[in-house]
Amino acid sequence: MTIARVRREGDVEPSGQTAQQREARLEAEASMLAVARADIEHGRYIADGDVDAWLAAWESGEAVELPEASASSPRP
Repeated sequence: MTIARVRREGDVEPSGQTAQQREARLEAEASMLAVARADIEHGRYIADGDVDAWLAAWESGEAVELPEASASSPRP
């Protein structure tokens, strides 16, 4: 037996988000991915050691800002 359930506007998804919240989150994530892809296409590079240090600081609870690199950062 198959049970069908009709979702109504305002229903909460299993994730705890409404359909509108989920859509807004997905749009924001798509925008952030587009920015990241553009950075990479334009040559943005952050050395592994810098990323590792940033992650270690973040993991230990330090207040950190995103690591920065100029578009001309040398790649190994």
